[in-house]
Amino acid sequence: MVKILTSQWVGGAVFSLCLATVSAPAEAHDVTYVSGKGIDTGTCTSPANPCRTFQFAVDASIAGGEVKALDPAYYGPVTITKSISITGVDGAGIDSNGGNAITVTDTNPGTINLALTNLVIQNVTGSGGVGISVMPSFISLSITITHCTVRGFITGIEIGQLLFPAPASQFLIADTVVTNNQVGINIGFAGGTLDHVIANLNSSTGVQVADRGIVTAVDTIANDNGGSGFVVTGLRGILTLAHSTALGNNGSDVVIKTGLSTSVTSFGDNHIGSVSGNLTQVALK
Repeated sequence: MVKILTSQWVGGAVFSLCLATVSAPAEAHDVTYVSGKGIDTGTCTSPANPCRTFQFAVDASIAGGEVKALDPAYYGPVTITKSISITGVDGAGIDSNGGNAITVTDTNPGTINLALTNLVIQNVTGSGGVGISVMPSFISLSITITHCTVRGFITGIEIGQLLFPAPASQFLIADTVVTNNQVGINIGFAGGTLDHVIANLNSSTGVQVADRGIVTAVDTIANDNGGSGFVVTGLRGILTLAHSTALGNNGSDVVIKTGLSTSVTSFGDNHIGSVSGNLTQVALK
């Protein structure tokens, strides 16, 4: 028996097929891949067909997705305007060759959650801008940086706000080395924790807490910098030190500059060489 399909049935089937076709890419972009052998085409959603750069993969990802590096390579500077995770392997990262390596900013109100893991972020020219720049204008932002190395920039990591008042950013930087920059880490208009961070051999400051920065440094080392180890400056900069070390810096190891409500407090278990400003060594050690 021959069945006759009505135009209504055919139209409904075609409409359903179109819906399936449209919705599939959003699900496929939860995870994207990059490789040193990849090509910046397609969707980057298969390890067999990876993209070449972080920027292409981030653009191909949904908000809240993850970009995974498959092998050691440099994957180019990236600008991030949405929630994303970027996960590397040993030897994977960004060689900025001048300018910023990772720039996090906002285009619309909302929240950005960012995670950067196991990346080498460097500038070999010696004149690069910022390794990781997190400077939104009017959003709430949360960033986690773990098992990364940042070197060769004017500022290794900066976290703050471009406009004020704005929601303060929150951060965790853990198991990370920030070295051979001018300023290692600069925090302003943000609050969070440095946990097992090494900020050594920067030509100026190891860790700077600027306007409205609130930083707790736990098991953190700021040694052998060209200026000071830890510096607290500006308006309401607050630093708390726990089991941390500042020794061998060319300037004072801990400096608190004159400002409104700036402060440094301690759990009394630190190794601090010299102190300047309205502090005493006894209070920090």
